[in-house]
Amino acid sequence: MYRYSELIAEGMAPNAATAFVELQKAGCPVKIWDSGRERGHFWIDAEQSGASEWLDYWSHAYIAGSEKLNEILQKHGLYFEWANSAYAHVYDI
Repeated sequence: MYRYSELIAEGMAPNAATAFVELQKAGCPVKIWDSGRERGHFWIDAEQSGASEWLDYWSHAYIAGSEKLNEILQKHGLYFEWANSAYAHVYDI
């Protein structure tokens, strides 16, 4: 589990770090990039166990993300975009 201070030290924007920690605590499979931020602030692993509660590329109900996921992201000025069926990038609105 990442702490807010660790994410900030890694160069993540404060709004993204706050959202990341909130999603992480709620059980969303969020991950940080190993290098660079050109693919967004962080990513969501759609193949991890339990991910289908948050987003699911193959589900009509969750292809746009769960209500809770979108609520948390929007509260912090963020949205997600699918990179492929396995993961989604998180960006500023």
